[in-house]
Amino acid sequence: MKKFAVITLCLLLMQGVSAQKFVVPTVPGDIEKTEYAKYTQDAMNCIDWLKTHSPSDPKRKDVSAFTLWWISGTPDVHMVLNTNVVKFEDVNLLLLFLGGWAQYAVQNNDDDQLKGCCAGMDTALDYYEQYRKQLPKDKGAEQYLKMRKKGTLKEYIEKGMQ
Repeated sequence: MKKFAVITLCLLLMQGVSAQKFVVPTVPGDIEKTEYAKYTQDAMNCIDWLKTHSPSDPKRKDVSAFTLWWISGTPDVHMVLNTNVVKFEDVNLLLLFLGGWAQYAVQNNDDDQLKGCCAGMDTALDYYEQYRKQLPKDKGAEQYLKMRKKGTLKEYIEKGMQ
């Protein structure tokens, strides 16, 4: 039992150290659309970082900038941002929505708009729940959380995408 506790403690400490070593990728200058693929793993790492760090983390602005640069330029992820469906007021939640959708598309090699939108919504809502006390109240997120709890969020998204 003692051995298990020591191993667990070491793993937790190592995780904290590796999180501090995250280096924000640099946004390159003008590149061809085909070159975005070289930055896909960096973008996925940035999205993971955004999902697990406080909205007040000093690196957030730079990580967000790289993530948005990649999402808006890559030809490998196709998403349609429907303002009838997505009504986040907080820019952090909107970027997490886009990031969650992009991760779904890359990890599943799938351009399904409904599944991507649902994945993005879940990513943003999970973050909102985790950091609710540090974020301003977001009416859209509050509405989506109620729908998710009732099991009607996917249906709402589906209807809004038609």
